[in-house]
Amino acid sequence: MTDPDPRSMVVPADVLEAMVEHCRREAPVEACGLLGGLGERVESCHPLRNVAASESRYDADGAEVIEVNRALREDGRAILAIYHSHPRWRAVPSRVDLDENHWGEMPRIIVSLLEAEPEVRAWRLGPDSFEEIPLRAIPPAGP
Repeated sequence: MTDPDPRSMVVPADVLEAMVEHCRREAPVEACGLLGGLGERVESCHPLRNVAASESRYDADGAEVIEVNRALREDGRAILAIYHSHPRWRAVPSRVDLDENHWGEMPRIIVSLLEAEPEVRAWRLGPDSFEEIPLRAIPPAGP
């Protein structure tokens, strides 16, 4: 058996499910949110309000981003990834995603709702390019 890709994002299945459900609830508007955790381990999903209320772009509520960041830091955790949905497009970064990348190489997860079964993919964005990051679901953390 080979070792998992060290660049991969490992996300508990219940966190992935919460993220996808948030995206479905917001459709046809793009949903957005943050994933938090400790080190490189994602532990929590934090839905945010899309103040753009657009079907083709998102603008996370700045006050909510600050509050999530503060709460995570108080608990010894950090923002580990950003997610958003593409209600009518594939789970691939758009030109808008690249142009409005204010978080550098922070991993991005895109949830496509184009098909009945959502497509979920992770990326690192550059100014003019993007690279896919393997995304792996794991069982939820125990109590």
